[in-house]
Amino acid sequence: MKALKYLIVPLVVASVVFVACQKEEEGGEGGGPTGRARWTIIGYLDGNNNLDISQNNTSYVIADAQDMEAVGSTNNVQIIIALGSLKTGGVVKYYHIEHFENELPDSLSSPVLRNLGSKDMSDPATLTEFIQYAVQHYPADHYLLLIDDHGGGWRGCCVDEQNGAGDLMSMPELRQAIEEANVHFDIILFHACLMGQVEVAYELKDVADYVVASEFTMPMLSVLGAQEWLGALVDTPNMSARDLASRIVEAVYNSGQHQQKYVHMAAIDLSKMDALASKLSTFANRLLDSGGDHWDEIIHAWGQTHYTQYDDPAFVDLREYVKNVKLEPNLGQIPVIRDAADQLIDAINDAVVITMTNVPGLTRGGMTIHFPYEEAQYDSANYARLRFRATNWIGFLRQFLDHVGGGGGATIHINSNPQGATIWYDGQNTGATTPATLENVPEGQHTIGLRLEGYIPWDTTLTVQAGQTYNINVTLTPQGGGNQVTISGTVIWPGHNLSNNCIAFLDTSHTQYIYIYQPTQVDPTTGQFTITFTLDHPIEAYIEAWDDVDGNGQGSVGDGLGWYDANNNGQWDDMLVINPGDQLTDVVIYLQEITQKGEAGSGQNFKKFKNKDK
Repeated sequence: MKALKYLIVPLVVASVVFVACQKEEEGGEGGGPTGRARWTIIGYLDGNNNLDISQNNTSYVIADAQDMEAVGSTNNVQIIIALGSLKTGGVVKYYHIEHFENELPDSLSSPVLRNLGSKDMSDPATLTEFIQYAVQHYPADHYLLLIDDHGGGWRGCCVDEQNGAGDLMSMPELRQAIEEANVHFDIILFHACLMGQVEVAYELKDVADYVVASEFTMPMLSVLGAQEWLGALVDTPNMSARDLASRIVEAVYNSGQHQQKYVHMAAIDLSKMDALASKLSTFANRLLDSGGDHWDEIIHAWGQTHYTQYDDPAFVDLREYVKNVKLEPNLGQIPVIRDAADQLIDAINDAVVITMTNVPGLTRGGMTIHFPYEEAQYDSANYARLRFRATNWIGFLRQFLDHVGGGGGATIHINSNPQGATIWYDGQNTGATTPATLENVPEGQHTIGLRLEGYIPWDTTLTVQAGQTYNINVTLTPQGGGNQVTISGTVIWPGHNLSNNCIAFLDTSHTQYIYIYQPTQVDPTTGQFTITFTLDHPIEAYIEAWDDVDGNGQGSVGDGLGWYDANNNGQWDDMLVINPGDQLTDVVIYLQEITQKGEAGSGQNFKKFKNKDK
């Protein structure tokens, strides 16, 4: 979902649905079980944000708690959660999860241990207090910490829009919260977007044995699979942490398959992170000191690393990138670079216990790394606060950004009629759709292709020179077939006239960044638009519009931005499931003026794309 600080309108809770059927243990403090459990599951479920309304206006995190109730605590496996909810005004309660089935939406029957009232769940002190409570009252031989909320990779997790400022708890803050609780976790499990990252694992390497997390943004419903992996743990409470971490990955994969949602999950052995960081430092050093003038190949390897609509634009799968470097014609033949790449790949494979995704034709190494391609994506000050600064990756990124922004390559503007064709570059699917721009294209001969379902494939060969700009405009020839989707409506900007740069589009991003898909020109006189394309599988998307008033290709102050508020609640929570053959009419999008930098995604350049898999 869009993070609050990027929204145009404030978050307003339109209706209040209270968590029902709760039983509070006498005195409100509760008491732990007699004796010591084998495992205690400590779940930190932060629904004080738009996750609390993301499943048909029902709570994502309460659904996760209900999955846990389907199994419930036993003498050997205790399940304790802290759950905050917008639906109760941001009240945070501790629950002892017991066995209950067939719960109504937004209902928990498990007993309440403590009612903390309004509490900022993005505050590290709130997490520390909860961990200490759970360990004191429910001691065990092994502990698993579940973080269930928004995530942003190295930037952090846990957003509280009710009691906090709407900012993420940073990774250093998360680590310090665990350190202050004085607990070493066997497993830290993130049911949160984008947390399967080298920087995250390195930050937590001294407070846990394993991290289980996803490289992807998570689907807009629960895929935690808790009923499966908790059931296995209850049946086999002597299960090792390594085996449990693997079972969780498998359960999330199975949940994604069952619900027809694309997922990724991996288990990381944190005892291997020091070795991995050392090999990464060597690899980066070899690229810098032995790569010579082959920055075009370093950039090309980056561009060939697959990017899906579920990824952060500034993150890449580390293992795939290193493999791509080995495939470059010059870099791949330099012995010290090739050896450093092989050693880093071995270190990644050694650290990743298991990695699984159900995206067809895609493999993932298990961890991404922050690899921004423009300055707007690079928060160097906060990135330098990570323990990951011990590596020299920051120095490598500085050189990379300087070369990417140096204008050394060619620029190719590509458009088609109809728009929305996927762009292929040198035999690889870039994931970008027309109209789009390929930047920093290396000098030489390249093949450019366009693919659009229902139209004959189109290809050409183009020889480019550094620093030059090229334009490709193609009318595609229909061949029939496909399942056509049509979305039509009107864009309205009260008090403004629409410019010639106004477009309507689909936004398939689950993050605060806006990802433009199927852009269509809006008639500036009438405000009318029609988005037409073929689709062979369901997609999740917002329907949005953007008036690029100054024509600079970026979301800027003074531009207009808006979305189709399908449920009329004034909140940017209208991720729709669009199926092949759908016909949507009378879609009305109201624009509001961007009044401060960052409202539209921190200056995100909407027209820059990476290699995106469908």
